[in-house]
Amino acid sequence: MKKRLKDSKDAANYRNELLKKQNGIDPIIKEPITKPVLDHYHYGNQHCRQVLQNEVNAWEGKVQNSFNRYMKHLTDKPLYEVLRNLADYLERNNSIPDDEQVIHHTALTVDVNKFKRLPATQQNAILEGLGVVPGSNTTSRVKQARKLIKDGKLNMVDIKKGS
Repeated sequence: MKKRLKDSKDAANYRNELLKKQNGIDPIIKEPITKPVLDHYHYGNQHCRQVLQNEVNAWEGKVQNSFNRYMKHLTDKPLYEVLRNLADYLERNNSIPDDEQVIHHTALTVDVNKFKRLPATQQNAILEGLGVVPGSNTTSRVKQARKLIKDGKLNMVDIKKGS
C-alpha cells in the first residue's frame, strides 16, 4: 500500500529522511544541498521522488514544461530518453576538432560587431599585426576586419577587449 504524507510536517520529516539517505547530495548536479526541497512528480499520482536543491527543482520543472510545450507532440519518447539523446548530441558535437568545424554564416556578423566594439587603438593594432594599414575611421576599419574574418585571417574568438 502506498504511503501518503499527511501534512507539511510529515513532508518535512520525509524530506529530512531522504536527504540523509542521499548524504546531502543533489542527484542532478552532484553538489551539496543547501536549500532542500522534496521533489514530486506533477502528473499522475504525484509521488515523491528525491530531495533536490531548490533551484535545481525549479529548473527541472522548467525542463519538463518546456518538453511538454515544444517536444511532446513530436515524439512518444519520454523526457528522460530525449534528455539522454540531447546530452549525447551536445557531447559529440562540442568535441569536433577545430580543423573539422564548419562555422555558421551568422558568425561573421557576430565577429564583425565584436571588432566594431573594440577601442580604435586596439582595432589599429590588430590590423597592423596582420600587415594591413588601418583605415582612418571605424567604418573603414570594420570593412577591413570583415574581409580578414571572411578570408580566415582574423579569428575574433581569441580577441578580448582591451588586450
